[in-house]
Amino acid sequence: MIGRTILTMIGLSLGMGGMVGIPQANPNPAPSTIARPPYNCRTREVWSPAKQAWCDNYGPSAEQDDWPGVARPDPIATEGDRNRYTTIALDTFPTHKPLHGADPKAIALSLIDLPAAEGNAQKRTSVSTKKGQSAAVMLSQIGLGDDSVQGIRYRLEFEPQGLTDGEAQWQLVWVGRQQLCWPGRGPEAWTNQPCI
Repeated sequence: MIGRTILTMIGLSLGMGGMVGIPQANPNPAPSTIARPPYNCRTREVWSPAKQAWCDNYGPSAEQDDWPGVARPDPIATEGDRNRYTTIALDTFPTHKPLHGADPKAIALSLIDLPAAEGNAQKRTSVSTKKGQSAAVMLSQIGLGDDSVQGIRYRLEFEPQGLTDGEAQWQLVWVGRQQLCWPGRGPEAWTNQPCI
């Protein structure tokens, strides 16, 4: 019995001695410094021109459509994602407005007229490109004065059509529309279902 106890103590001693070279965690680590952006682009007040410019270039809407508490889709939708939108036929757009060109965002803005902004309504535009294979433009407005529909969103998808004078050309191939219902007036996320 005493022999086993001595052997156990020797084993523990050797085991602890082997741990001498292992670095131990610092019990009082230095606080980390986190850089903070100059503006919070997720607030809903009326923005100053400086904040608007900064958020347009570097905020969430610079790359994707985003509002606090509102679900957003993947930047480039798959065929199945289109089922969550109400499809708008391309032949319903005026014939004098182009459906192709070098700038998908400019094409989208020429085709879709969002309602006039009221009060704290916010408009957002975002463009996502997938390695020259496809492009998607999202046009959204939230904070509508409607009693059931809080926001509307359009998705315009483009496919590349080669180069003209060294500039990539895009063709509009699909347009879809969604709405966001006010709380208690329908689905809680962006949907193609009606708000009640």
